[in-house]
Amino acid sequence: MTDQDEERNGSPSRERANLLADGNNGSGGGLVEMFVPTSPGRGLHHHGDDDLNEDKHMLSDHFEMEDGDSYYSDDGSDVSLELGGDPHGMAVGSATPTQVAVNIFISFVGAGLLGLPYAFSKSGWLLGSLSLCAVSATNVYAMLLLVKCRKRLERQGIMGIKGYGDVGREVMGPWGEVLVNVCLVISQAGFATAYLIFIGANIQKVTNGLANRAMIIYACVPLLSLLVQFRNMKTLSPFSLIADVANVLGFSCVLFQDFEYYTHDDNIEAVDFRGLIYVTSVCIYSLEGVGLILPLESSCADRENFPRLLKQTITGITILMAVFGTCGYAAFGNQTISPISLNLKGESAAFVQVALCLALYLTYPIMMFPVSDVLENLFLSDSNKPPRRYCPSRTVRVMIVLMTATIAYSLPNFGKFLELVGASICTLLGFILPCYFHLRVFGRKEMKMWELLFNLFIIIVAGFFALVGTFDAILKLMEDEDEAIEVNAEL
Repeated sequence: MTDQDEERNGSPSRERANLLADGNNGSGGGLVEMFVPTSPGRGLHHHGDDDLNEDKHMLSDHFEMEDGDSYYSDDGSDVSLELGGDPHGMAVGSATPTQVAVNIFISFVGAGLLGLPYAFSKSGWLLGSLSLCAVSATNVYAMLLLVKCRKRLERQGIMGIKGYGDVGREVMGPWGEVLVNVCLVISQAGFATAYLIFIGANIQKVTNGLANRAMIIYACVPLLSLLVQFRNMKTLSPFSLIADVANVLGFSCVLFQDFEYYTHDDNIEAVDFRGLIYVTSVCIYSLEGVGLILPLESSCADRENFPRLLKQTITGITILMAVFGTCGYAAFGNQTISPISLNLKGESAAFVQVALCLALYLTYPIMMFPVSDVLENLFLSDSNKPPRRYCPSRTVRVMIVLMTATIAYSLPNFGKFLELVGASICTLLGFILPCYFHLRVFGRKEMKMWELLFNLFIIIVAGFFALVGTFDAILKLMEDEDEAIEVNAEL
């Protein structure tokens, strides 16, 4: 939309005047108007329309998704913490396209990748690959909707939108920010719990069952309880670097070793619709990264080129995931396990498993960094928070680690847990909320008909899938599988 079009549609002050007029005429507009306003900006919560103070925003401007890594500009500063700005409040980044592409890669490629071969074994390699492509394309579309929403709000004079929660606040008011941040907390805690499930299964395999899962998982708690006490993300950056190296090394070894294990006679299925819900849920989990998209776009020196760069990078990641899932399934056939690292045998298997466990262990405190901040803001008063008092904050952080460890021990199946997280909270964050925010920010007058219908289509389909997928995952988790990990370890 050109500047002239924007002027015809209304300046920020005119938008607020229209907003006040709409609030006084009592017309309401019905349910459709409530969900998709006719005019852009109707129903948005501007800073002048509520009493929310800046110091009460329950924000974390650096939510780390899926693999949890921080991202840095060319001068080494954490862009999620130190964003520069022009005189009008527009965030100015300094990252080159290569740096942004690398940051996108390490933000999206994580533990979910190790669950894809098993998912493909349930759906067939072709249906799995097609599901992955469909999820990837829709995911990119939804993420770019958030970028469009921020630009539209900035043109209205609303500055300082750094993260997903900020968009939620402008669209739905303070509770919109709370909704988004609570959802992000749940997803982050879910990812961290999956890491502990992975570590428990793989270390048990390395020790040939000498160490039981409870011992392994709860042995992780003491050191993790210390690591989550750090209050500066830069302090954790060395752990992030080690985790990145271990992740790349482990994933590479798994992919190369797939070709050494093709010794079975199983029929490699192309399509099996019985596994469609499961593979879609795991694909959604594996490609979750919507919470990072606005900080990543802000870090880019050429923000106008960011959408094309995101599409190209996610396309490459999708191809990598499709190859990884297909090769893993082809290598082990019907014996494919989730995570696939449990399928590995030989002298190098233990090295790969330990490397991946180390990567996820060191990623855990980075993943939980924003979780601790948000929960402290939700449950601790100012008088019980640092620098006034440290004991309540430290207790909350230790309890969070214990909670994730207990859930990891209670739900031992890595693949089924991925399905639960992917079908539920990741679907809400990745598809439903971005489309809803886009509808609210732009309104029917500024949206093309295909955009309006496509957004509504995504919301309806994603909502239905979230209900069905979550119900399916819960039913599977309730199945009796006390010996699942022990059986897997013997394969």
